[in-house]
Amino acid sequence: MYAHTTDKALEMIEQRGPRFAVIGNIRRGQSMVSYADTGEQAERIRETFVESSYYQIKVHPPVGSVDLAGLGRDRSDAKAAYDEATAILRAGVLRALEEGREETEVARTAGVDRQTVRAWAGKQPMNRG
Repeated sequence: MYAHTTDKALEMIEQRGPRFAVIGNIRRGQSMVSYADTGEQAERIRETFVESSYYQIKVHPPVGSVDLAGLGRDRSDAKAAYDEATAILRAGVLRALEEGREETEVARTAGVDRQTVRAWAGKQPMNRG
């Protein structure tokens, strides 16, 4: 490990390829960069930088390691599950209202706002004026 100017250190981070890069500032304008092949190695380097009193320490993951397509699928799956759970909750809320339960009780028990209960029931929002 060698100390580099901050500009050179940032350039090295951009060129890390399939490795982790750990950067720590030694003093203004001077930074230390170290590469690691695994996240565990990167964490050990980070801890060493902390013990050495470096500041603004940051671990950069390997280039291309973020699976955006996978994250997008996860989000889509989560939204579908949320939409399904909301539809089931809405049906339960409407059934409770049909049974004669009060809007405030239904809202509190279901964990939703009373205006949401009213909207699901097809009622106009209440004016607060």
